[in-house]
Amino acid sequence: MFRMLPAMNLRQRLAVWWSCLWRQLLFTLPLWGLGLGLAATWVFTRERPHHHWLASVLAALAVVLPICFFASLPLIGYTARRGFAVQGLVAPERLTFWQAVMVGLTTAGWSVVTGIPLNLLISPFRGTHYGLPAHFVVFLTQIAAALYVVLPRQARRLRLLSEQS
Repeated sequence: MFRMLPAMNLRQRLAVWWSCLWRQLLFTLPLWGLGLGLAATWVFTRERPHHHWLASVLAALAVVLPICFFASLPLIGYTARRGFAVQGLVAPERLTFWQAVMVGLTTAGWSVVTGIPLNLLISPFRGTHYGLPAHFVVFLTQIAAALYVVLPRQARRLRLLSEQS
């Protein structure tokens, strides 16, 4: 689960991770901004009693968040493939839409699987004077999880897709 083919040291893993991360942020942040902007516009332009404002916000988020998440999956897949290719790692020449969705789902899924336990670990420290240091520790451990759990899963998925083509 933690091995990369070819074997990589920490510096090389960081280079691949950064190569994928900045591309993912560049292409997905505008999508999230547009989705949240549309949700805010919908909430603030509707005529409603004051006590229904929170219900409108929750309804808008319940619609927008899943749409943005699923719309970002192929973008994450395409950018991960490009990040691996730029670093000289095994990646297919092209990805179909569904292959990109599966690479994006691999990335997002393993990020969530590693992120939930880490965030649960700091929940007792929220609101205490240990809050900021605890968040910093979680930030560092999430980078380690990305390097040693998510990255190898992405590499495996891309290697298998490369072998199919």
